Order: sequence, then structure tokens, then C-alpha cells
Amino acid sequence: MTAQKKTTDGPITTEELARTPEYNDMIRQQMADEISAYLQLGGAVTEVKQGHRADPPRKPENRYGSRPL
Repeated sequence: MTAQKKTTDGPITTEELARTPEYNDMIRQQMADEISAYLQLGGAVTEVKQGHRADPPRKPENRYGSRPL
């Protein structure tokens, strides 16, 4: 994706995938603006410690042979 908006509904071209430093800066600024607006409207950001999972891993179930013949 480039700084220009996609004008067609076709597949993404190589030129549209090119990411220049200027484009990356623009995206970072846009994200910062959106976060600022979210926080100004009363939103909150919670820091989650590294490695935390919402769904802890479970032991796999062994159901081999559990069905009747």
C-alpha cells in the first residue's frame, strides 16, 4: 500500500505493497492521532504482561476408542 488510496477493486499490485519511510511515518502519525482521540473520549489502555494468554493451554483429550463398535 502506498500513500495513495486504492482506486480499483482488483488485486493489490506490487506498487501498492511498496512501503516507503514516508508512508510508514504517515501511518504512525495516523495511529497516534486515533489513539489520542480514543483516550480523550475516555478510553483506557491496559498493559498486559508479556506471555499472558486469555485462554490458557489445555491438556489434549485422548478419545481414541471411546465410540462403540
